Amino acid sequence: MSYSDVTGHLSMVFDQTRNLAYEAAIKRLVTPDSVVLDLGAGLGIHGLMAARAGARRVFLVEPENVVHAAMDVARLNGLGDRVQVFQGRIEEIELPEKVDIIISVFTGNLLYSEDLLPSLYFARDRWLKPGGHLIPDRAELMVAVASASQLHRDRIQIWSDLHLGFDYTPIRRYAANELLALADESQPAQLLSEPGLIEAADFQTAVATRIDAAVEIPIARAGVCSGLASWIRIRLGDQWLSTGPQDLAVHWRPQLLPIDAELPVRLGDIAQIHVSRPRGGDWNWRVDVGAERRTGSTFLSQPLLASRLRALAPDYKPALSPLGRMRHVALGSFDGHRNSVEIASALFSQFPSQFVDRDEAVSFVQSMAAAYAC
Repeated sequence: MSYSDVTGHLSMVFDQTRNLAYEAAIKRLVTPDSVVLDLGAGLGIHGLMAARAGARRVFLVEPENVVHAAMDVARLNGLGDRVQVFQGRIEEIELPEKVDIIISVFTGNLLYSEDLLPSLYFARDRWLKPGGHLIPDRAELMVAVASASQLHRDRIQIWSDLHLGFDYTPIRRYAANELLALADESQPAQLLSEPGLIEAADFQTAVATRIDAAVEIPIARAGVCSGLASWIRIRLGDQWLSTGPQDLAVHWRPQLLPIDAELPVRLGDIAQIHVSRPRGGDWNWRVDVGAERRTGSTFLSQPLLASRLRALAPDYKPALSPLGRMRHVALGSFDGHRNSVEIASALFSQFPSQFVDRDEAVSFVQSMAAAYAC
């Protein structure tokens, strides 16, 4: 377990606003007979809350090594007899029994952005008892017309300035298609409209993990539209937690879907907004106000190389690259009979151009073994 494995979970463990909201829902639902699954447990803060609330058994499921540190915390706090750790993806794990409650943090900043909801739906269908509960059980994706001119200036317009005598203007179009976090008080965002609901998900029944939705929102105050502020609301028990730019900050951050150039809007204008994203794909957004239209897509946030476009085509017939062939050979060598040095020596002989020396080949095999060996 590396230092970064633990520190990467720092903001989640110490997110008091979010975790207190989760704990309130946990206390309302947990009984002495409850079996609880903390899905994507990390350091197990929500599963430990369930154990402290009196759950009979708590399963912590997490792909990363850090979950074993959660077990240390459980023992230290006198909860080790009711907490059990399972390292791996929920799709690969066999739990001892079905559960009454599933706790998750799989919504990401924008509901679908981390592509984790399919795992929640799998866990729900495979392990949740009839009549069981999800925390959260509902989520909404909100959107509003926003002015964030300082952020727009610092992250997008700056590329049109000369830097040490160089003109970097071609980079501006990539920067204008990146999602920008609305989290810095030095770059505040002002909402120019009331929030609009762009997507709603009922986790008890949902199966979809994509969005293609539109909403019309009246402009409530005149200003300059820098893009769309977007955030989530999640239902924890009977309470809603919002992650918007005007709410208390939590681990999840509101995002700006920027437009370029910025667009002046007037009181009473109607903003027609469309947002889409296929599962595992890019975010796309469009804003129409009167005769003016602005569009953006994370697909356009990097140079569009012909090789990448070919690989994304439905009729593309992929073949392994030299690196792909080397990885394929390495994995095929994991037969339980040869050690890492022996496998690395064979790889170095077969793919000499891929390594500086044999030590690098050994490091490569060790990293592959850490990820895929049993």
